[in-house]
Amino acid sequence: MSGSEHPYIGRTASETRPPPAAAGKPGRDRELPLPFYGILIFAGIRVLSLASAAFLLPRGKFRELHYSLLGLIKSWDSGRYVIIAFHGYSYVPGDIRHDSIFAWFPGYPAAIRAVVWVSGAGAIGAGLGVTIAAGLAAAWGLTRLGMTLTGDRRVSLLTTALWAAAPGSIALSMVYSEALFCALATWCLVALTERRWLTAAGLTVLAGTVRSSAQALIAAVTIAALLALIRAARARQPVAAWWRPAVALLLAPLGLLGYWGYVAWAVHRPGGWFWIEKNLHLGFDWGQSIWLALKNGLIDHPTAFVILTLLVIAAAVVLALCSLTERLPAYVHAYTLAVVLIALTAGPDFFGGKPRFLLPAVLLGLPLARLLAPARTWVLIPLIAMFAVASTWFGLYLMTVGWAP
Repeated sequence: MSGSEHPYIGRTASETRPPPAAAGKPGRDRELPLPFYGILIFAGIRVLSLASAAFLLPRGKFRELHYSLLGLIKSWDSGRYVIIAFHGYSYVPGDIRHDSIFAWFPGYPAAIRAVVWVSGAGAIGAGLGVTIAAGLAAAWGLTRLGMTLTGDRRVSLLTTALWAAAPGSIALSMVYSEALFCALATWCLVALTERRWLTAAGLTVLAGTVRSSAQALIAAVTIAALLALIRAARARQPVAAWWRPAVALLLAPLGLLGYWGYVAWAVHRPGGWFWIEKNLHLGFDWGQSIWLALKNGLIDHPTAFVILTLLVIAAAVVLALCSLTERLPAYVHAYTLAVVLIALTAGPDFFGGKPRFLLPAVLLGLPLARLLAPARTWVLIPLIAMFAVASTWFGLYLMTVGWAP
């Protein structure tokens, strides 16, 4: 369904709010803006997640990690981002031992470096600051996007809550790039729904410097822009009516293509990025990693962590299929499906990272949010809280078996 056909697409946030409360209902006119509640929900879930991690880390199997809460926040890939932030990319041509550094995109390290330069904070503090600020911005944007697309306050808030408590969401409390990418992607989708083409293109360019998942965002901008151009051509509209989507179509891929070009130059290979993906077993594998997990984890040598990860993947596939029944613009569907496809077809060495790779599919929980919306608040609050605690446990459990969060 195209955006112009949707009852809420193309309107501003103020235009999609419910009408003011009728007289005789004191307090309604003093309600906080809806996105503020989304921010509060996100912050509460992340605080609960950190508190759960602090409780779990010194207990049971999690003691094997030897992590304090701060150690968790700066563990795994966090060190790579800090190194890039302060030392850039170093590479010895032809030496495969050094090429892996290019698997981490420069956008998030650049943000860390900027915060350090402005505030004088330490590297980890700056990285966590970027993560927190980006996560709050993503929650704000997602609540606004959900309201614009559905017109339902409760569904939009539940969608934000489910994203904040998703199985890979422990990365939203670490020095990782997921929060920054999700913020850029969410606000890009908001811009597309409001036909702010140049803003959407600029955010896509920035997202292309943060994660390769920007391919999904480029697809969304491309589809939205092409639909707009086709409508303009059919209506024989003047240039003033369609030059912005045309420019967005051209600009959107530049961030990702620019980084791929830099990698090709740095490693002296025309297909440098894809060479790195091949050597790191990170690239598109046609779902081979999932098939191997099914075969080895369920048939040959059943293991709890593989089974749990497969359950997360199965849930994501079901939600992605269910999301197709939602009356959303074609570019929103394309973005969600592309993120899921990219996440599930990442190389076999990154099977444990698939739940985290699914985080950019910020609207994946929308069908579940609609299902839960009729429930009473006193039921939803403990339910989401238990989901958040279980998600934290799951993320820590993956780390104990040697998988990155």
